[in-house]
Amino acid sequence: MNQIHDPSAGVRVLLIEDSPEQAVLVKHWLEQWSGCEVVHASDGPSGAQFAQFGTWDLVVSDIELPGVIGLDLIKIIKGVNPWTPVLMITAHPKMEYAVTALQNRADGILFKPLDYGAFMEQVQKLVAEGQKKRREEQKTVLAIGAHPDDVEIGCGGTLLRHKAAGDRVVILTLTGGEFGGRKSLRVIESEKAASVLGAELFMGELRDTQVSEGPETISIIESTIRVIQPTHVYTHTPNDAHQDHRNCYRATIVAARGIPNLYCYQAPSTTIDFRPTMFIEVGRFMDGKIKAINAYHTQTAIRAYLKEDLIMATARYWGRFSGYGYSEPMEVVRQQG
Repeated sequence: MNQIHDPSAGVRVLLIEDSPEQAVLVKHWLEQWSGCEVVHASDGPSGAQFAQFGTWDLVVSDIELPGVIGLDLIKIIKGVNPWTPVLMITAHPKMEYAVTALQNRADGILFKPLDYGAFMEQVQKLVAEGQKKRREEQKTVLAIGAHPDDVEIGCGGTLLRHKAAGDRVVILTLTGGEFGGRKSLRVIESEKAASVLGAELFMGELRDTQVSEGPETISIIESTIRVIQPTHVYTHTPNDAHQDHRNCYRATIVAARGIPNLYCYQAPSTTIDFRPTMFIEVGRFMDGKIKAINAYHTQTAIRAYLKEDLIMATARYWGRFSGYGYSEPMEVVRQQG
C-alpha cells in the first residue's frame, strides 16, 4: 500500500522547464544530491498536473513556459500544498521578475545561466525549510468505516484531497464485510481501494452486522488512535438505518473524544435526518473516488447504490452548496481551526 513520503528516504523535486538542455543539466545536478528523485515536466499544463497530484519537497520552475506561465503555477502549487517551496528560474534578469515572483509567494528566484554552487545552496535551504513546515502543518487523517467500501463511498474524495495536500491518510475498517460476500475477497478489495487512495489500511476483526457500541469496538478504535495520533477523524453518522453504522459512530464518539476535528459522512443507508453543515469540494478527485469504489468488484456487480452515475449525481447534488461543483457532505461534530 502507498505510504506517505518519508523525507529520510530521499527528496522529491518537480522540475518544470521547457528547455531540454537546461532540464538535463538541472536534473543531473539534483540527482547527484541525497538520492534525489526528479520528475520533469516540459510545459506549464503538465507541470500544473504533476503539482496538483503529487507531494513534492521542492518545485523548480522556469517563469516563461508554454501553456501556463510559471508565475501562475506558483498559485496552483501553493493552493495545494502551502508549505511546498517554489524556486523560480529565468533567463531574463529583470528586477520586476524578481519582485513579481516574490509577490506571488515564490520562495526564491535565480537567473540563468545558473551557477551550480548558488543553485544547490538554494535547493538545500528551501527543501529543509519546506520539510520543517510540513512537519508542523501536516494533518493525520483517520477514516473509520464499519464495512469495506463504507469509507470510499462516504469520504473517498475528501481522503484524496487530504492526500494531495500531503497529509497522512489511514483507513480503519471494523469488519471484513462477510455478510455481503467472502471475507478474504473483500479484504483484498479493501487493500486495492486503499492503494488507490494512497492510504494505510487497518482491518478490525468484528463480526459484520454485529458491531456493538461498547468496549470491544471502542478498544479497536482507541488502539488505532494511539498508534497514529490523528488530527482529523471521519466516521459514520448516527442518522443511519444500518445498526453497524450507528454503533460505529457511538463508539467513535467515545474513542475519539480527544481528537480536535471530528466529522460524519453520508452512506447509502443514511436517513433523511442527516444534516450536513460542511461541504468539501472534491471535483478533481471524483475519478479517483470512482476508481477506489470500483476496486470492490464483488459489490459493484450487485449493489445499485455503487453505480457510477449515482455516485456522481450524489456529489453533484451536494455541490450546489459549495459552488455547483462536486462535494461530499459532512456533519460537523467538532472542529478547531
